Amino acid sequence: MSAVTAEEALGREEALVRVEELTVRFPVEGGHRTVVDDVSFEVRPGEVLGIVGESGSGKSITSLSLLNLVDDPGEIVSGRVLLDGKDVLKMRGTALQRVRGADIGMIFQEPMRSLNPVFTIGKQLIETIRAHEDVKPADAYDRSVDWLRRVGLPNPERVMRSYPHEMSGGMLQRAMIAVALCCRPRLLIADEPTTALDVTIQAQIIDLLLDLRDETGMAMLFITHDLGVIAEVADSVLVMYGGHVVERGDVFSLFDDPQHPYTDALLKARPMPGQRLDRLPTISDEVRRIAAAGVTA
Repeated sequence: MSAVTAEEALGREEALVRVEELTVRFPVEGGHRTVVDDVSFEVRPGEVLGIVGESGSGKSITSLSLLNLVDDPGEIVSGRVLLDGKDVLKMRGTALQRVRGADIGMIFQEPMRSLNPVFTIGKQLIETIRAHEDVKPADAYDRSVDWLRRVGLPNPERVMRSYPHEMSGGMLQRAMIAVALCCRPRLLIADEPTTALDVTIQAQIIDLLLDLRDETGMAMLFITHDLGVIAEVADSVLVMYGGHVVERGDVFSLFDDPQHPYTDALLKARPMPGQRLDRLPTISDEVRRIAAAGVTA
């Protein structure tokens, strides 16, 4: 069977995941604060959708909502997350566990909080594979070693025997990426997946993710504050501020001709190689007020 190319996957009409009018809030003294406000978007097979915005814009909470992982006291107030026409937000128990890992994988922003400290990396990989596929332990072991090798970890057999606290931050990040990819999910949510990695390993991981996209038609939701990475990997982009989507568009149009003043200011704030500045660019209060009001381009 021939591989599914990115172009073929993007040409399909049906969305893999459709998010409709998602709203999430957290309690604060005297009321609630809405951190994701009426957000809608869709991701098609093979598409890389980038979500950009500064810290606190709602990027990570949006991504956690796709797997119904918003912890108390947070509350998903309204909206739907449709996978194959079924609302993930209404799933419980076994149905939800099947979605997590097999259909939607996630690279979390903080590996120390997402990997279990009392189990070896190998045990966590093997259990993830066997939870979703009927494979023998020996086969799951071999696949786990292969994934650790693919994410660039030296001596993967030794890593299999290691506990999270025995590994550096960069090694943990790569191990977590292996856990997220080992069942070849149809959608990968990558929340700042290369932040803890040096430039060489970062490029290797991005190449691996894009190769998997080309081989399998895997879609990606790529969340980052690094506009350079988004320009390299994304097909389309959502720009978020204060829980709102202020602009969306294909990556070339958005970078070449941003329509929203916040997007324009965000792009102008990027450091440019060889550019000497007396003062770093900032985003004006007026632009922030426009973005916070939920005005979209």
